[in-house]
Amino acid sequence: MSDAVIVERDGPVALVRLNLPSKRNALVPELVMALTAVLDALAVDRCVRALVLTGNGGAFCAGGDMGSMDGDDPLGVTAMMRACQGIVRRLVSLPKPVVAAVEGAAFGAGFSIALACDLVVVEPGSRFCAAFGKVGLMPDLGLLWSLPQRVPMGRARELLMLCEVLGGEAALAERVADILAPEGGVLAAAMARAMRLADASPGTVAAVKSALAAWPQGLGELLRAEEVGQAMLMATADHGAARAAFFAKGTVRFEGR
Repeated sequence: MSDAVIVERDGPVALVRLNLPSKRNALVPELVMALTAVLDALAVDRCVRALVLTGNGGAFCAGGDMGSMDGDDPLGVTAMMRACQGIVRRLVSLPKPVVAAVEGAAFGAGFSIALACDLVVVEPGSRFCAAFGKVGLMPDLGLLWSLPQRVPMGRARELLMLCEVLGGEAALAERVADILAPEGGVLAAAMARAMRLADASPGTVAAVKSALAAWPQGLGELLRAEEVGQAMLMATADHGAARAAFFAKGTVRFEGR
């Protein structure tokens, strides 16, 4: 198993660390393969109820690997793009909440990966930039989808075209980020929020993520998704326990069943 990605456990929360600090956790093939394998394993691990994604060495993720961007090898570029896109697909479709703990830079595809998570925690020294234009490329890994969900379309155009850098405080003010932690406290804040999410109803979290992943859908499609999802959730043991606790004026511990 590659040490490009390290997984630590704290009860129901898995802490996933990108661990190529010499490359500022850029998306080199080794890291992409390791992170893909980790996400697949955690998706089916019933002991894990929430994830925190962060980067070692003072950077979240510096983005794509310039060394693998060979315009003379379009098939190779396409294969690498699809592998990287698989990470975003997994983060968005994972039936468990994912909190991004952004220390340092989340540039280019690193920005995309952070916004593919459900919540983004930053500190004042965090930095976001859709830096694609600086190397003559277009935003990728879903950033054209995820950023307009957080900021108005006009502002998204500016950030995507002008490569403006947002610090942690500005990211919070513009709702690119959700929580601002004190300097050095981003990981603790992210773990605390992940612990809260781990206590939530797993079925509810999965259903919300699934519905939002289809954004923007029409009202008709959304209502049909509600019909299917709600019927499935009402048949779960978690809902039965919560319903009994409601009438007994008690509390419930969700077990993911």
